[in-house]
Amino acid sequence: VVQPPPGARVLAVSGRDNCQAFRWGEATWGVQFHPEFSVGVMKSYIHARAEALRKEGTCPRELAQAVRPTPTARRVLRRFIHLARQRARTGA
Repeated sequence: VVQPPPGARVLAVSGRDNCQAFRWGEATWGVQFHPEFSVGVMKSYIHARAEALRKEGTCPRELAQAVRPTPTARRVLRRFIHLARQRARTGA
């Protein structure tokens, strides 16, 4: 997300992005990160994109070495699933 949709509320930013997470209206959320990625999945993703990362000036080996577990991301994903299920049941 380079720029959130007009009227969206930015929920999180980082040193690299002005929009890490946003909410738009009552039922639309967007995030830059992948809360569903485990350490293994992220390292595989880095490996698969190694050539593109090098072209962007990023060292894939260093990036892969910096990957750490993100339990907070998993909690965010579980809470989002819970919220989505609640809204599906109530139609809200």
